[in-house]
Amino acid sequence: MAHARELEWLRSSVGVFSPPDRTLISIGGDDARTWLQGQLTNQCEGLKPGESVYGFILSLKGRVMADAWAYFHDTGVWLEVPNTGVDALMDRLDRYIIMEDVDLEHRPGLSVLTAQGPRSDEVVTRAWPSDRLGAGGLAWLVDRAELAVELERASERAAAVGGGRMSEEAWRAVHVAFGRPLFGVDFGDWTYPQETGLTAAAVSFNKGCYVGQETVVMLQNRGKAPKLLWRWEVEGSAPPEPKTPITRGGAQVGEVTSSAVVDGATRALGFLKRGQEAERDGFEIQDRTARPIGPVSAGPA
Repeated sequence: MAHARELEWLRSSVGVFSPPDRTLISIGGDDARTWLQGQLTNQCEGLKPGESVYGFILSLKGRVMADAWAYFHDTGVWLEVPNTGVDALMDRLDRYIIMEDVDLEHRPGLSVLTAQGPRSDEVVTRAWPSDRLGAGGLAWLVDRAELAVELERASERAAAVGGGRMSEEAWRAVHVAFGRPLFGVDFGDWTYPQETGLTAAAVSFNKGCYVGQETVVMLQNRGKAPKLLWRWEVEGSAPPEPKTPITRGGAQVGEVTSSAVVDGATRALGFLKRGQEAERDGFEIQDRTARPIGPVSAGPA
């Protein structure tokens, strides 16, 4: 793997990074937290300043418009979301402010920094929990004008404990190694929450109503998501491109979403159609043998 060093940082130490594809929305007002409870798929009630939660923002029909980290602070909530489509997302959120005292504002002047890995707490102390790969992680916010300086400082602290600064290219590859799908790459507004394999991390089935909940509950109760995101090992050393068909017996049964070379093997994330989950052989990607490792929801075993 071209990014073997960065992968080892994330496994045993820490990698620091500022994701350029993420942006911040501030949520203020007396009803900020109760209102957010009706917008996010995960549980927001009872969270205190300094705590955070990961979840999805759905369309009325239950598809994933955005994934979001909600960072709670003394006077409101910071909502970290994808910067692609943020205007449409702001319109969607604003539409559901009826009588509540809620103030929404897109804050492109702020940047997110994240430290990922088991030693992330040695890079930054005042930060929100934000484990993006399953190896431990924190996130904090800085003014965009101070980003370069703060990122350099964080990189030095990471280097002191055996880690370092992640490149954007590496960040877009290591998620395959950890089996953690990325919004806009492996899932998006074409998927339901259960198809992403992230429901355990992003969805609460014990909370009150939120936008899109009816579809989510129906799929959960019936257990019939049209497709599921799986982890794959592919023969050969050339990672397949996104949208490459996954076939079995000459018929298409899925599609690659992302891939990378991990520990000398070609790995991929890709959707598998419902009804194929019990099969363990006969799969091919570009006429190469493809071995299903397991669904994303089962973790990176």
